Amino acid sequence: MKEILIKSIMIPLPDYMTIKETDTVYDIFQILETNKPDGRHAHRDVIVVDGNGKFKGKVTMLDIFRTLEPNYKKLFQNYEGKTLTKDYVINAMRDFDLWIEPIKNICERGARIKVSEIMHVPSKGEYLQENDSLEKALHEYVMGAHQPLIVKNGDAVTGVLRFGDLFEVVREQMLACPLPE
Repeated sequence: MKEILIKSIMIPLPDYMTIKETDTVYDIFQILETNKPDGRHAHRDVIVVDGNGKFKGKVTMLDIFRTLEPNYKKLFQNYEGKTLTKDYVINAMRDFDLWIEPIKNICERGARIKVSEIMHVPSKGEYLQENDSLEKALHEYVMGAHQPLIVKNGDAVTGVLRFGDLFEVVREQMLACPLPE
C-alpha cells in the first residue's frame, strides 16, 4: 500500500465545503444542503477558513452534536481521558439530561452558535503530507485521529482525507486481488 499516496485519495481544499468562523451552525447545515455532490458521498464536515480562504480549522458532525446538546460539557468536565465504563455511558443520558429539549430549542441554539466557538484546530499530529502513504493514514485513523485528516504540501493545507474515502480505496484494492485457489 506504500505506492498509494494521500494526494491521490484526498479531496483538494477548493473542492471541500468551507465556512467562515463568523458563520453559525445553522449556516453549516445550509451549505451542506445546497452543495450535495453528485456521485460521491455527501460532505458532513466543513473546513473553516478566514476571509482570505486560509485554513483555520474544521467542524465535524461530532463537534456539532456536542454543541447542540450543551450538557455534554458537564459530562466531559471531569473526564480527562479516562476510560468510560459501560454503566457510566448508559446512565449519562439520564444523569446529564441529554437531548431532552425540543428540536425548536436546538434549532434556535444552532442559529446562534458561531463556528469559531466549536471548530477544532488540528494539533500538529493531525496533519498528513500529500506524499505520505495510505498505510500512514490508516494508522492515524485506527489510532483515533479526529476526523477528517487535514493534508498539507509542506506548510500549506491542500486537502482533506475522509475516513470513508480511505475505506473505499482499501475495499477496491481488496476486491481487485485475485483469490487464492
